[in-house]
Amino acid sequence: MATDAEPISPMMRRIQSRRKRILTVARELLLQHGYYGMTMDAVASATGYPKGTIYLQFGCKEDVILALAAECLDRRLAMIRRAITYPGKTRARAVAVGEAVSLFARLRPDDSRIIHIATGPIREKGEASRLDAVRRRESETVAVLHGLLTEAMRDGELVFKGDATVEEMAFGLCALIEGGYTLIEGGFPEHTLGIEAPILEMWWIFNRLADAYGWRPYFREWDWEETLADVRRNLFPVEAQLVYGEGCWYGDMGPKHPGARRRF
Repeated sequence: MATDAEPISPMMRRIQSRRKRILTVARELLLQHGYYGMTMDAVASATGYPKGTIYLQFGCKEDVILALAAECLDRRLAMIRRAITYPGKTRARAVAVGEAVSLFARLRPDDSRIIHIATGPIREKGEASRLDAVRRRESETVAVLHGLLTEAMRDGELVFKGDATVEEMAFGLCALIEGGYTLIEGGFPEHTLGIEAPILEMWWIFNRLADAYGWRPYFREWDWEETLADVRRNLFPVEAQLVYGEGCWYGDMGPKHPGARRRF
């Protein structure tokens, strides 16, 4: 028989409150001053807590960043889980996942930035449990993509050419998502390559990749603009209109179907 949850003790409530404040302040410092500017001394000074209190919660600043990244990944995963419920063909559901990540990055650019800050050498210094928490969330994202590709092969919608594998293609999609948005956050596409609409460019790259691997329906066989509009209307109506404008279900193209597109 179900029982009521144990009440939280006053001491535990205080601990949770301190943790929340530490993370809130650390997030602001990280975004304002970067990795090197966010020190444990700065966090202690900004929160008003003794440094010992900070270290009781987090062993080093890398642990703080990993904890922040785990929270950001949870918010992105919530959107990805919503996207995967989109009915229909597997490639259409992959498009829904891509739109979920795009909306997340545009609505919550700071979250996206923190996710990408929490990579590389930071992971060498963080506590194992903090790193495992981040990796579990990353694994859930990969599992969504891997599951879609496996289902597509089972249903005959994806027929690999040569010796390509599900793992190879899943890696390619993850590289596109994480690498693309990391470069976008640093302004690389615009300043180095002269690309004015890098998120739209990623859309074209995804479709070239999907077509090359043999994922049906091919771009030329399907009205993907209408699929994206349907995803926005039915899965992300609030988020889409915050990003694109009221009634602009065709994304940056506006309220009307843009018709034939270039490149394919």
